[in-house]
Amino acid sequence: MESKQILEIIKRRLGLPEEEFRKIEQNPKYKKLFQNAIAASRYRLIAEVVRSRGCHSGHRVGQRLVFDSTGNLLTRESPERVCAFLMPNLTVLINAFFENLMNGRNPNEVMFNRTGCFDVGVACGGWGHVVVEMRAEELR
Repeated sequence: MESKQILEIIKRRLGLPEEEFRKIEQNPKYKKLFQNAIAASRYRLIAEVVRSRGCHSGHRVGQRLVFDSTGNLLTRESPERVCAFLMPNLTVLINAFFENLMNGRNPNEVMFNRTGCFDVGVACGGWGHVVVEMRAEELR
């Protein structure tokens, strides 16, 4: 895939009028993103459950939530039920991996790559708690 092709895909997905998209296309910071987007598309972001206790949504250790390199949840590759209270903290991690990919860096250089749901667990007055660990996997 070439740069022009990736630009057309992004343009189509955003659905912006030509003059608005031109502002994005001409922005120096996005030029770097466009250059790195092709290499980044070879990755999936995996949030694997590493701890789960009392999860009402049924998340269990070893379960994987799979996202494409731009942060879209791939529903066919993820659990049928995904807890909304896990997603806000997970979004912060997805953004860190996305930033590395779009800047041409190793996406797995995120030092603090674990997060959890908002529920604090029974000991702290909640129901349970889930912890996930994020990593980028290159597609084969």
